[in-house]
Amino acid sequence: MTWRDVVSLFVPAHVARLREKAEALGVPLVLDLEDAVPAAEKETARHAAAELVGRLPGRCTVRINPVAVSRAFGVAAAADDLAAVVRPGLAGVVAPKIDDVETLHRVDDHLTGAERRAGVAEGSVPLGAVIETAKGVVDLPLVARAGAALARPFGLSFGAGDLTTDLGIDWGPDESVFDTPRALLPIASRAAGLGRPRDTVFADVADVAGLRASAARGKALGYGGKAAIHPAQIDVIREVYRPTARQLGWARDVVDAAARHASDGAGAFLLDGRMIDDPVVARARELLASTTEGHE
Repeated sequence: MTWRDVVSLFVPAHVARLREKAEALGVPLVLDLEDAVPAAEKETARHAAAELVGRLPGRCTVRINPVAVSRAFGVAAAADDLAAVVRPGLAGVVAPKIDDVETLHRVDDHLTGAERRAGVAEGSVPLGAVIETAKGVVDLPLVARAGAALARPFGLSFGAGDLTTDLGIDWGPDESVFDTPRALLPIASRAAGLGRPRDTVFADVADVAGLRASAARGKALGYGGKAAIHPAQIDVIREVYRPTARQLGWARDVVDAAARHASDGAGAFLLDGRMIDDPVVARARELLASTTEGHE
């Protein structure tokens, strides 16, 4: 992943005007069939998403509806969504409200069946699980390990909107109200051997300072990116997640020094008074790899 991949744009799949604007931006898209789409528009959204997936291969991920209706949430339409949108060129599927391992396996089974019927290689479509309920947070370590064991690329995302609804608390400017569950996803992802998770969206499009602070908080916690809900948010998220010149300079110094010390067998060394060992070198290499050239 490079810093340019850290943001994708949510698009209500049933709104032609928004689809056209998003297509022209040239960023990765998440075509939404779930929360942003009224029940009466679900079928329209499916057809529109399927058409765009076919026309923009490799660029469109689709957020499907849940596999089951819960007490608080949703329309159970995951199987119908997958049957409509799984086709060659689909970049991935985002599955909402993954409460437990059983729910995850149900989505994976539906996705595998849709791949088979569409003539797409089984296990080739990446799956992202959104943790956005209290039960999902409690079962997070189990879900992360089960996802890592799937025969397909898998990752986690955090959803603050539905989680705060589930908990009956306000989702306002003070994001500290969900700091605890938010901090757990990078830990669970790392423990399960997954890549960095995706952070929750920021709902107030007019609050640029708030978006910047939210993105910075997610980055500090270990998230690998953040979805946008409006084109105006894209550049802010990229700016926050892009390594700074100072960070890249430090990373190059660490990697260069590690190469010089490799022959002495010490395993650790001092650089500008700080001890550098293998985990620090690995982080430096990760930073350099997140740029297009490795030297920007």
